[in-house]
Amino acid sequence: MTNMVLARTIEVVFYFVYLSAAVVLVKNKRLEQLFQLITCSLLGVSLELFSVYIFKTYHYYSHFLINIGDAGALKSVPLWVGLGWGLLMPLAISAAKKIVKTPFAAGLIAYVIVIGWDLIWDIIAIRTSGGMWVWHGYPTDLKITIDALYGIPWMNYLGYSGAIVPLSMIMAFNKRKFHVQDSNARSFWFSIINYLEGLAAFIVVVAIFALINNFVASFAIVAFLVLFIGILLYMLYAVFMKQQVDFFKNVDWAFILQFGLSYIVSMYMGFYIGVFQDKPWLVVVHLILMVVTLLFGVISPKKRQTVGEY
Repeated sequence: MTNMVLARTIEVVFYFVYLSAAVVLVKNKRLEQLFQLITCSLLGVSLELFSVYIFKTYHYYSHFLINIGDAGALKSVPLWVGLGWGLLMPLAISAAKKIVKTPFAAGLIAYVIVIGWDLIWDIIAIRTSGGMWVWHGYPTDLKITIDALYGIPWMNYLGYSGAIVPLSMIMAFNKRKFHVQDSNARSFWFSIINYLEGLAAFIVVVAIFALINNFVASFAIVAFLVLFIGILLYMLYAVFMKQQVDFFKNVDWAFILQFGLSYIVSMYMGFYIGVFQDKPWLVVVHLILMVVTLLFGVISPKKRQTVGEY
């Protein structure tokens, strides 16, 4: 299979994954996530364009089917990447709300769900089809350094928190003023407001991260590992120890389709290009993250018993 055919095959597969999950949202009339899809898709495309055009931290493979920007000049963002943000983030935030109530805590858990998926996928993607995207200034090797994990800058993994955590808080705050039960036009403008505020928040948070990392070289590594592992352990504690959730009573099929199929694709690609054979421990990490993530598709908060119920 040629590089172009492989890259476009992956692109089409992800369009199918996104469409399948979106159809479930529409069928179940989950309007909140549908309007969040608008917010997160716009934010995803915008941040990717910032990285490609302004920050110039990486560029994308030029032969995807649908691109936003000048693909020939390596200044474009594939549409499927923006749509990925659009579905991953709202579904992750919705899943997080099953075990926590505060917007900040929900944002942290959503961050771990999303970055857990990206942790392995990014390592695979930069080695597929000559690089589905290519990081500038980082060698594509299988070394762990103070700057990068197997060719991916540590700041990339920490930077996601600058988008997901503030956005979850912004959407929760604005929801007090704009309700999904209102007209579609009002909900649409609610999505645009969330997008603009989320974009501004991301720029501020990541600028602060970058400034600290400039003076403390290990900041991105330590901050990411503490944040990621700490929240991951809390997620397991909340699901299994607090006894506040039921299993398999309400399955979130949109979540299962989006994350389940995505993990299957990354598992297949990891073996196809040989990364998992070179680093078998990544298979273990992949399976752990997949199982923990998919748990959130099959749990639901326990209903509180009222007086007189048995």
